[in-house]
This record gives sequence, structure tokens and C-alpha cells, in this order.
Amino acid sequence: MKRKTWKSVIGLSSTVLALTFGANVLFMPKGYAESVELKTSREANIPLFDQVPESTALFPETLLKWSPKSDPDAPFNVSTVPLAARVQGKKMNANQSTEAKVLSIAIVNRHTKGTPSQGGTDKAVYNFTNWQYVDTLVAWAGSSGEGIIVPPSGDVTDSAHRNGVPVVGTVFFPPEAYGGKAEWVTQFVQKDQKGAFPMADKLLEMSAAYGFDGWFINQETNVDSQTATAMKEFMSYLQTRKPKNQQIIWYDSMLPNGQVNWQGALNDKNQGYFQEGKKRVSDKMFIDFRWQELTSSREKAVQLKRDPYDLFAGIDVQANGVNSRRKPSSILGENGQPLVSLGLYCPDWTLRDGGQYDIERYWENEKLLWINPQGDPRAVESPKNEWQGVSRYYVEKTPVTSLPFVTNFNVGNGDAVYQSGAKVKEGTFNNRSIQDVLPTYRWVIDNEEGNKLEAAISHEDAFNGGSSIKLSGEMTAEQQTFVKLYASQLKASASDTATVVTKGADEASLVLELKGKEQPLIIQGQQQALVNGWVQTTYSLKPAACQTVTSVGLNVKKNESGSATIYLGQLKLGKEKATPVSAINNLVFSGKTVVDDLTESIRMTWDTKGKNTASYRIYREINGQLQFEGETANHSYTVLNQERMGGDAIYRVIPVDYYGREEQHKGVSAVYTFEALKRPEIAVNASSTLIPVGETINLSATVSKSTETVNWEVIGATPQTASGKEVTFSFSEPGVYTVKATAANASGETVVIKENYLHVYEPNVGIKIENLSTLPTTTATQGSGYTNDQESYRFALDGDIKTKWCDNANDKPWMIADLGAVKTISGFELFHAGAGGESPEWNTRDYDISVSSDGKNWLTVVQHRGNTSNSSKDAIGLVEARYAKLSLEKAEQNGKTARIYDWQIIGVNQTGIVKP
Repeated sequence: MKRKTWKSVIGLSSTVLALTFGANVLFMPKGYAESVELKTSREANIPLFDQVPESTALFPETLLKWSPKSDPDAPFNVSTVPLAARVQGKKMNANQSTEAKVLSIAIVNRHTKGTPSQGGTDKAVYNFTNWQYVDTLVAWAGSSGEGIIVPPSGDVTDSAHRNGVPVVGTVFFPPEAYGGKAEWVTQFVQKDQKGAFPMADKLLEMSAAYGFDGWFINQETNVDSQTATAMKEFMSYLQTRKPKNQQIIWYDSMLPNGQVNWQGALNDKNQGYFQEGKKRVSDKMFIDFRWQELTSSREKAVQLKRDPYDLFAGIDVQANGVNSRRKPSSILGENGQPLVSLGLYCPDWTLRDGGQYDIERYWENEKLLWINPQGDPRAVESPKNEWQGVSRYYVEKTPVTSLPFVTNFNVGNGDAVYQSGAKVKEGTFNNRSIQDVLPTYRWVIDNEEGNKLEAAISHEDAFNGGSSIKLSGEMTAEQQTFVKLYASQLKASASDTATVVTKGADEASLVLELKGKEQPLIIQGQQQALVNGWVQTTYSLKPAACQTVTSVGLNVKKNESGSATIYLGQLKLGKEKATPVSAINNLVFSGKTVVDDLTESIRMTWDTKGKNTASYRIYREINGQLQFEGETANHSYTVLNQERMGGDAIYRVIPVDYYGREEQHKGVSAVYTFEALKRPEIAVNASSTLIPVGETINLSATVSKSTETVNWEVIGATPQTASGKEVTFSFSEPGVYTVKATAANASGETVVIKENYLHVYEPNVGIKIENLSTLPTTTATQGSGYTNDQESYRFALDGDIKTKWCDNANDKPWMIADLGAVKTISGFELFHAGAGGESPEWNTRDYDISVSSDGKNWLTVVQHRGNTSNSSKDAIGLVEARYAKLSLEKAEQNGKTARIYDWQIIGVNQTGIVKP
């Protein structure tokens, strides 16, 4: 762990700030916190970290050194949600298979590296909810620059497990064209002196520590036959040592000779990585997209005495989604059933390429990809030459198999957080760890005459969490609409009850389908008004006692005709019983990240056995009230962007049982101490440092958040003094001027003096300020490297933001510009990834610029930290130099690939302006 300097703290602030919840916070009612006396501890010497906890991404060498005991981020990447049991629902159309399976290989996080372990404020995340159609999720990730061994983030595993879906991490050996190295594969399959595979043991250690379910091995780097043989032995080693609940999935890529040659089939060449005699090598195989027919693969699996549905025919939907050439119908046999199982590569298209991170488009795309254009799994109208939706051929599964079952229809993101119908935290968020089980059927709705209700996920209102189910459309008085929600396999007792929380419905009756019964059981309930228009209806399950409930739905009515909006906020099945939760002990602040001098993100962990506990809510106590800060299923959490209100803050962690009830007396409190407030930091920049007499110049100060005043003094300027973070001066006389800036806060003042910073000249002296990078004499032949000849250094100096310098092979890329002769330099402008039309998340974050006259002795003139902009300007005091060196200390916001579309070196094509 590394302590931060204030310079690096300020540089990091904009990145970490993007992870926090919104700042506008509502408080729990005062009575919520009273009569609870908890033991409160205080901790000093809290370790400082550069960033909030991040998901793990490693290379073979770093995997070997990894340990959950030594990795400070490890506790925050753990999933504590057990894998739920689940069963198949009743077939919704005749085409659905009850045998074939679905493998989703999804890019669940935007980046391989730099993913916050437990969510943040970005609402537009891949919070997948159609788990009813997925049998295994591969959390796809990996890159040569960020890491090739990538376990799933704990929040994804939590949501998948709650829905009964196992999750596996990725081992990705890239093709050489994408930075793959044969030495990585060799290191990975290396044996020790005892004949063991240390890397395999580490994979098992990580999956056990983090709570996920195995690994997807994607080997696309050309190696020799010896390494290829070792890889097969490696997988067999994993098979004999992995727990029964874990699985190893192999990608049809490498052959026994070590060459990558995708077969698009299970055949004699690659079968050894699937099955060898009686020995299972991999549990599943993902057949590459190049397949032409699947009958031979099915026959080969049968010949090997393996289930053909352990083979997954790949359909690549990354670029085109539902417009992809291959369709779910493409893998059907003559009998209309899948020949093998379905493997979808990058169904996250729904959010990324197909949705462009627009949430409304995401939900529409999810409907098209997983269900069908009708949004009804019963529909079979789509022809085979169109995308039919996964629901057409794969039966729904459900984890609703035991009581209690509680859902708030919370998808794990939203515009605000609600508790019991009241808004407790403003601002967009994502937290997949607390995603509920969403309806099995999207949607099965039967409207009586005159009703036209349609259903959608809504963030407009919620009962608990950030979302609800919205039913909207025309309704006729006293005509009901049936909404089938969940497939189930439940047995209720005579004393069991159910509750439904709705808003906008005049009547809601419970509809249960029972095994062996042709007609559903309809139960009327008793209504009770709650806050903000929410109504709770309670039902007795006595009529269903000792019978198996196979589905759960609702009938809703309105008393008057017209346009209707009805929200479903909660469904609770099972009588609330006394279920004592485990007490929480030993709340420890295990680390902090200083966002700015008024704001810190705080890591905390606690001890508990977790009995009967669904989640933990974290509060900050302010003036006797509890302010909600977050919720997790884990035993570690990071509260983001906590504002200083004095030197100390009291935090409380409260366990929540499976009925959603808080057990405050089982919680724990601790006092957190903020970093001592220091004098402010200040950095000064100018719009230009070389101007003619009579023109104005803008000076700006980047200061600590605690700064109360910024005062300027430029002797000889008009005016000579000014106040504010941005000020303007002009000059009536030529000369060299010094800038003094003073920042003040409650702890004192910080003064910055930039001697001889501004050069003012007479307009008629012939000075021409231009971009020296595009002069014929300027070249670039030195640097860390580039991906190919079309992305070499020279393209950073051509003045064209359609071309770029790109280097993805070095941790800290650098390049040198040779101006051909000594010239006068006054500043620089950099155009990053966003300026070229790429993601702003690839913009250079931290960089240095140095200059030299001889190419040997360098003077650093720019240290820019925390950039997020598509372009950045840095003015410097005039300097004479021939060479300029750009060093990318952090080439992206999270990764290390250089993407510089243009580097303008601003100055004058002459010397002598700088006076001795």
C-alpha cells in the first residue's frame, strides 16, 4: 500500500469523483435511529490507497504472487451469495427445449482493469437481468495491456448466484496481433519440482476465495506442441482438484501442435481438450463462430460419451446484435430442437454497440435479444430468417423454490435509492450486488376487454432499491389485467401469507398456478395504505396449503376507465417469522482514498457469521439521524466520497434479514477520523505565456476543494491584483512579468510565484506563434513503440486528429519530437482519445513533458495530473529547446494504451526571445 502526496491526490480527484453516489442526501426519520445503543470504536493510522478497491486483473507472474491475504482489494471482490437452486418453468411455447443450455460470454464491465469492486454512480452498467435464459455466465475480460487472468467482479457473482446462475472468470491469451505472448502461456502451464501446476492451484485458490464457479480458458496465442500438451495436462490437473461445483470451459482455438486454428466443430483434432478416453478434460466447450454445420459435433460428443449439450455453438453478436447473420434458429436440427447448446458472444451489445450506454435503448435491446419484438415468450411469429429471441427455443428457469421469497424488482441501478417507499439517497448509482430476482416472464400479460397495459422496468419510482415494474396503458373500469410474474416450485403452509406492494392499482389479487390443477387459484387480500401512495395487500396462502405452486402472478384493476399507471414495488411470499441474524462485530476502517481535501472514500470491513442475513446497510450518523450510504451482501464495503463535517464521523453497519427487516441491535458503530486539513494546493496555468502588448491573458488556478479564496498579483499588469480562480490581465508595456497566486483555507495560505512567467512583446517585432510540430524540420523517430506503421509517432505530429500514435505494449509510453534545431517553446496542446472519436475513458490521465537542447539533459516543464478532457493545454514559461519528450505516466483513465491524436508544440521558430 502506498501513501499519497497531495500532488497525486489532486490529480486523482476527478477519476474517483466519478464513482460516488450523488451529493443530495435525504435522512431517515429521527425515530429510525433512537433507542439503539451500540458499542462504538475508534481507529487511528488508517492506510491510504491511491484508488477505491478494484476488481482483480493479473498476468501469470502476478497471479503466482497473488494471495487474498496480501491483496488489500481482495475482501471487496468476494461474493458471499450462495448459488441458488433453480428449476425449469412450464414451457411457454412448443419450440422451447428443456435440454439445451445457454452460455453467455459477456463483457460485464467496461474495462479489464480499473473496475470498482462494488459499483458507483454510473447508472449505465451492464446490470443483466434475464438470468432465466442463461445456464452459465462467462465474465469475459482480458487484454495484453491490463491483465489476462480476470475473475468476475463480486457484484456480478452476487446477482448471478441469487438467480441460480454460476459465473466463471476468464483466462485470455490474446492473438499475437493483440499483444499476445507465447511466454505467458509457457509460464502458465509450468510445473514445479513436485509435478504440480502452481498456476492451476492459484486459479482454484482465487475462485474459492472470491466465491465464483470456475474458469473459461481462451488460448489464442501460437505456441509449440510441448506447451500445447502441457496445457491439456494443466486442464486435467484442474479437473481432478476443483470442487464439484466448479467448471472448466475450453474455447475451440488451439490444436495439439500448439497452433491456433479454429475448427468450428468438435472433431478429432481438438477433442483432446474436451475428453480423453474416460477422462474429462473440460466440462464445456465453446465452438468457434466459424462452424458450418453442427451434426458432426453432436455425433462426436455422443461418440465420446458426453452430453452434446456440453457443446456450445458460438454466435457472435458483439457488433450487430439482433442483426447478426446467425440466429438462434441456426443451430436447430431437423426436429426443430437445438443440435447443441447456444453460446452467445458479447450479448452486452444491448448496452454497448447496440445501446451506446443509453438505458432506455438497453432495455429495448434486451427485449429483442432475449425475448422477441413482441416482448412475450409465448410469441412465435418471428420467422427463422429474423432474430427470434432466446426465449423461442430455451425454456425459462427460476430460483423461486423456497420460502421466504422477497423481491423489490430492484435491477441494481437507478436515479435514486428508496427504502420503504421513501427516497433516502439522491443521484444515479449502480450496485449489482443487491439486484433482486426479476420476473421470470418478460412479459406474459393478458388484458381483458378494453385494457391495454404493457410492462417495463422503471426507474421513475421504487419501493426499495432503485426500480420497480411499471404497468401503463388504457384500462376499462372493473376489467382486470393478469400479469404472470414468476415460475416457481413452492409449498406453502396454512399459516403462510403473501404481500404485494403496489401504487396506482385499485385492486390487486394474487394468482397462483398449482401443480395438477387446470384453473389458477385467485386470492383476494386486505389493503393497507403506506407512504407516498404505496399500498400493501396481504393474502392468506391457506387455500394453497400442501400444494405445489408452479407460478405466481397478479390480477390488477382500476375503478374508473382511462389512462393508467401502476407500479409493482414488492412481492413477498412466506409468513414473516423470527429469524435471528448474526451480530456484527469489529467494524474496522481498513483504508481510505483521499479524493480531495474535503472528501474521502472509506474502506470498511466487519466480522459476522452471517446467519439469516441477506445484506448489510451502511449509515452515517449525523445529528442523531441515520444517513443511508450504501448496501452490500459482502462483509466489506467502501463508502464513496464522504464529505468532511468536522474531524470525525460515526458509521453504523446494520444487518438485514431475508424479509428485508433491519436488526439494528445486532449492528455495530465506529468513529472515523478524516485526514487533518492542510493548507491548500494550487497550480497555475495561463492561456498563453507569450502575447503582444494590448492583448489580454487569462490565468487560472487549480486548487484544493477546501480553498476559500484565490488572490493574484502581477506587478505592471492591468489590473495589478485580482481575485478568483480565473482572472484576466492585460499589459501596456513589453517585458517579462512574474505571477504570484495565493490560495487560502481554514488552515492557512499557500503561495505560488512563477518568476518571469509571462513574456509581452511589441506587435511589430515579427514574432509568429505557431504549431512547431507541423514544421517540415520536425520529426519523431524515438519512443517506447507503436502498434503498427499506421499508428507510429509521426502521426502525433501531423496536425490531423484523424490519425494517431498508439502504443499498447508498454506500461508508460513515451515519444520524442525533434524540432530540427533549437526553437522557442511556450506551451503544448494534446488531443487524446476522445478528440479522435474514441471513448473519453481512454483519454490520457497523467503525463509529463520535458525539453532538451541536446537530447541528453532534460528539464521537466509540465506535470499534468488527473486529466479527463479530450484535449488539454499547458502553457509554460518560455524555454529554448530542440527536443520535447512526452511521457505518459497513466496513458488511460484505467489502462496503459497510448492514444495521442495530435501533439501541438506551441512556440516560435526562432531563438533570442528569452533574455539571459
